[in-house]
Amino acid sequence: MPSQSVHARRRMTKATPYSEEAEKAFLSSVIQCAGILNEAADYATPKLFHHPAHKRIFESVLELWKEGKDCDLVTLTEHMNNSGTLEMCGGAAFLSECFIFPCVPSNWKQYLDILRHKHTARLAVSAAERIIQSASNPAESEDLSEIVQKALVAVAADAESKGRIETVKEAAHNRLSVYEEMVMNRGKLMGITTGIKPLDDITGGFRNGQVIVIGAPTKGGKTALALNMAMRAAFTDVPVGIISLEMGSGELTDRLVASCSGADISELSKNPTKGLMDKIRWGIGQVSKLPIFIRDESSINPLQLRAAARRMVAVHGIKLLVVDYIQLIEPLNRKDSREQQVAESSRTIKILAKELGIPIIALTQLNADGASRESRGIEHDCDLFLKIQRDEENPSDWWLNIALSRATATGRIPLSFRSEYLRFDERN
Repeated sequence: MPSQSVHARRRMTKATPYSEEAEKAFLSSVIQCAGILNEAADYATPKLFHHPAHKRIFESVLELWKEGKDCDLVTLTEHMNNSGTLEMCGGAAFLSECFIFPCVPSNWKQYLDILRHKHTARLAVSAAERIIQSASNPAESEDLSEIVQKALVAVAADAESKGRIETVKEAAHNRLSVYEEMVMNRGKLMGITTGIKPLDDITGGFRNGQVIVIGAPTKGGKTALALNMAMRAAFTDVPVGIISLEMGSGELTDRLVASCSGADISELSKNPTKGLMDKIRWGIGQVSKLPIFIRDESSINPLQLRAAARRMVAVHGIKLLVVDYIQLIEPLNRKDSREQQVAESSRTIKILAKELGIPIIALTQLNADGASRESRGIEHDCDLFLKIQRDEENPSDWWLNIALSRATATGRIPLSFRSEYLRFDERN
């Protein structure tokens, strides 16, 4: 009588997402027309096949294709026989069965889509089993949240992998439409406004996929400037997300209300006049209308940051994200050097901007030399690096230095700062 484990394996095998017909149809297509791989090789990999014999056969087809050799039933049989894999796949009879399997080679994309879908489903099943196993193990209870996130991110990342080789002709034609749009919209911003006209004039606004890093020493105004930019973008109906690791939502709201209303909220505990309260109420009314969504966290790691950002985009449709600030993101691996930990956080933000297709403003603390504290990887990952500087001779004067830019000129923009309102404005 079969054991319980045998029954369990049978149930699992039966439930495994898998299409034998799609696997054979795709194999038959590429054996009959190996030229399909010239396009399919960007997407088709052996891991998409569940049946071990199908996987080995496809690996052999790829080997012939990479060597530039013709692939048909005869050459493939000979190649597999010489490499010792033919009998492992059921012999010449099984290979012939795959070759003559009914298919329409021109439908190879549809067969491949089925393979990709089934592969992702198998990953999801495996991830679910890992999560259930971990949830049932008391020893892993403290790390359960991290295990769940890693499992789900791995499935999503595999499903989203659609990289392909693009010809320069395709790239040039795609850019032509961008250039034509620039001509049609000359004088208008191509990206999201920063609320600082000289900066908009230089950058054209913040573009999708960009990482904009704002750096300053401790208490150097980086949060104030980022919030000013976020609020001014929101006033143009751009939904903005803020992930704050340093301040709570209440403190951030205080700053937004003060900046919007021109009210010194600290005066409430000193001289709470009616005029001051009227200003604050007006400011609250204005800020309340803005599409700004705040998530304040005392601790968040790169995986959690990715999940939070995705949720903001999916649920609230945000078009701009502020992360305050990079060095406060918790490391995934505490055994790594501090430089590696911060670099991992920076790289996560870079990947997020590309994945979500939105600009991300990430804040960083600067060291005494004016570089990002703890990792130079931050400068390497960003598209625009802005440094806030206070004039030592005239403390009332501030500057915004465009220290690094991948697509625009660098420059120095004069600013004024109203500390009581926590607001940066242009300075003539």
